[in-house]
Amino acid sequence: MKDLLFGLPTESWLTLSLIPGVGTGRLARLWTYLETLETENAEQQLLFDELPDTIASIDYKTLRALGWKEHGANAVMRFLDRGVLCPDVAQQLEQTQNWLQAPDHRIVFRGTPEYPSLLNEISVPPTLLYVHGNPKAWAQPTLGVVGAREASAYGRQVAEHWSQQLSEAGFTITSGGARGIDTFAHRGAIAGNGPTVAVMGAGLNTWYPRQNKDLFESILDHNGALISEYSLTTEVRPQLFPPRNRIISGMSAGVFVVEASERSGSLISARYALEENREVFALPGRIGEPQAAGTNQLIRQGASLVTCVDDILSELPRTLRLPLANAHQEAKHKALPEGSEEAQWLFNCLQKERIGMDFDALIRLTKWQAPDLSQVLMELELAGVLINAQGQYQIAP
Repeated sequence: MKDLLFGLPTESWLTLSLIPGVGTGRLARLWTYLETLETENAEQQLLFDELPDTIASIDYKTLRALGWKEHGANAVMRFLDRGVLCPDVAQQLEQTQNWLQAPDHRIVFRGTPEYPSLLNEISVPPTLLYVHGNPKAWAQPTLGVVGAREASAYGRQVAEHWSQQLSEAGFTITSGGARGIDTFAHRGAIAGNGPTVAVMGAGLNTWYPRQNKDLFESILDHNGALISEYSLTTEVRPQLFPPRNRIISGMSAGVFVVEASERSGSLISARYALEENREVFALPGRIGEPQAAGTNQLIRQGASLVTCVDDILSELPRTLRLPLANAHQEAKHKALPEGSEEAQWLFNCLQKERIGMDFDALIRLTKWQAPDLSQVLMELELAGVLINAQGQYQIAP
């Protein structure tokens, strides 16, 4: 880490982030101050790119004026002036440097080409992101998919199948790696052979929730990434998750809320998205269903009601929509080789449904006897146009 950002080495920015009392907001204010100072000096034809000039511009009074608390400002000045760090910070810095020795571990700093471009536009961008996995996972257009942890079977199906379609259409799916909708959004993206990004609510040394360990490993195995703004050893704390949501929405062109209760954390992602002028999409739900209350509320407040992936694609900016929509159209128009009339009928129905259906749901849809349905499903599977994914029958990608 030898690059300079406003004259300070990236390792110094990392060190500042580890000092107790600094935090994301104060570090962002320091960044804005230095960025403004550099712009003003550049306008006067004075290059503000040498380390001594930058260090000279940061003093105790300036940090206090930027809203830093006394102990944090003192600790920063001890480090900048004399290179003095408390033992805990020195230990964290050493741990981080050791972590960075792994080829798939890195820190992406604001102001560098690898940093998510849309994330620069939010009000408090993280100064740095810890990345485990592919640092180019968000190089293509990104969409956030979020929702309830206690999701219904219908919500899980929609999250997985629509994320798969969006992945096939060229999107990176971003979510929070949590149980419920997040999990199925990541799974769908993996099934669509596209990268997916899990924005973690703790340090990357803590994979949370633990039961999603296999999912996180699958994300890494499929060219995706786990990212966090928190230092590696940061433990899980409830208050860390709402700020995490601003990253999901901030790096995305839009956020799709599948299911949410009236007090769901997913609504925080939607609120951030609205504040940052991003698209918000909501799946309508049945009146009286607790997990539909939040999405129905979003629709009343102006979110786009969506009933299929095409509804999402049509609301995106034209620069994103055209190539991706064309890819999606090509992917979804599949032809069934010659077969029985029953197979053709069921094939057409499943294309319209857009989500996987289990055997009982297909019995209700077709009103066929079980042996007859089994024969038609086998015919479609042998033709290569239908897959059975854990008991859910859906059109093959």
